[in-house]
Amino acid sequence: MTINQKRRQKTLLKKRKKDKERRKKRSSSSGSSEYSHRVRLIKNAKNNPLHECLIDKEWQDRGLAQILLSRRQSNNKLILGVYLVDIFCLGLKNTFCNANISMEEYQRMKLATFKEKVLVPCPPEKARRIIFGAIEYAGRLGFKPQKDFDLSQFVLKGLPINDFDLTLEFGKDGKPLYIAGPDDDFNTIIKTLKKNVGEDNFDFIAPIPLGGHG
Repeated sequence: MTINQKRRQKTLLKKRKKDKERRKKRSSSSGSSEYSHRVRLIKNAKNNPLHECLIDKEWQDRGLAQILLSRRQSNNKLILGVYLVDIFCLGLKNTFCNANISMEEYQRMKLATFKEKVLVPCPPEKARRIIFGAIEYAGRLGFKPQKDFDLSQFVLKGLPINDFDLTLEFGKDGKPLYIAGPDDDFNTIIKTLKKNVGEDNFDFIAPIPLGGHG
């Protein structure tokens, strides 16, 4: 290989490297732009009509409501919010939201998220009362809603706040009932309940095996 050929090869390699870096930056910028666009859509969700609102059928017996609320965009794609609500103690345990979701993506997400749960239609004002009522109740016990509610709350904006013929009981038999989940910080939750309501003023169902809660 001559000196000139080596120089041309070196120049070509540098050009390819720069092109690769530019493509990477464009891809990163595009991803950031898409995320920002979805956030804007979610924050303006109140301007979009309701598509559907669903809740798992056994929510009152289990004390754990899984709620899916979706709104239709002008391009026929969807904005959605999912809410896992502990009505017995912890309030909003988990939530996520998204926008610009095609109907096909939406159906796949619904199957993956709710699996064997039986979902039934739920009036949106009822869903709203369950979510915010549980958050208020849990707040009195010392628990805050999961941090992603900062964004997913916008999916609930603009829903009717009419009186709804529904008597909601938070807690169980007049006091908090904490049913420990596999991902919970059991000891911290028990300490919070002892601090805020007193040791004899709540019930709990512990994980197995029981980790000490002193």
